[in-house]
Amino acid sequence: MTNLVVIPAGIAIGILTSAPVGPVNIICIGRAFRYGFVPAWLAGIGAAIGDGVLALVAVFGIGVIADAITNHTGLIQSVGATILIIFGLYVMMSTPHGSPRAEAHMADSGMRIIPATFLITITNPGALLGFFAIFGGIIGNRLLPEGDWTSAILMVVSVAGGALLWWTGIAGFVARIRHLISDQTLRRINIVSGFLLAAIGVAILVKVALRHFGLL
Repeated sequence: MTNLVVIPAGIAIGILTSAPVGPVNIICIGRAFRYGFVPAWLAGIGAAIGDGVLALVAVFGIGVIADAITNHTGLIQSVGATILIIFGLYVMMSTPHGSPRAEAHMADSGMRIIPATFLITITNPGALLGFFAIFGGIIGNRLLPEGDWTSAILMVVSVAGGALLWWTGIAGFVARIRHLISDQTLRRINIVSGFLLAAIGVAILVKVALRHFGLL
């Protein structure tokens, strides 16, 4: 019975941890507007895999990985921030759908977006701490009894599935209304979303620097 309860619980956790507006949401929505469902959905796959990995670390308490993430938070955040800045600038300079260049870009970068969003997801130490809080402080041993490997694996898979369900819904909804948006408006969306991604990256780097110098 416990195993059956784990599945919807994991799906709900995957959806709830993916729903807050953040870098991957901006990327997914922007790609859905510019290129349609599949390119946006591929971005979500990378994030869902990342959530699955973080859930795996939290559920099984993999000490080495967890310690490495917590002990090197600044470095990990700096890497993620750099990725966001580069990706944001790239988005700002990209061309909306409706042009040969845009179609070529979609075909060229379709699969590369998966590792990009994966890295953005797993380089967020706060996400790992969130999963630790959920599984350690909220769920505890009620759904995941110690030594119940089956429930633990089901939980990890369900979290990744819930996250992918969220990204599928977002990509599908935006892709359905993208035909209502002109290329000029899409260009503005590119600029705004790219700026937001780069700004988030800069803000993270500033925060890391302030913490390093003991100013935060």
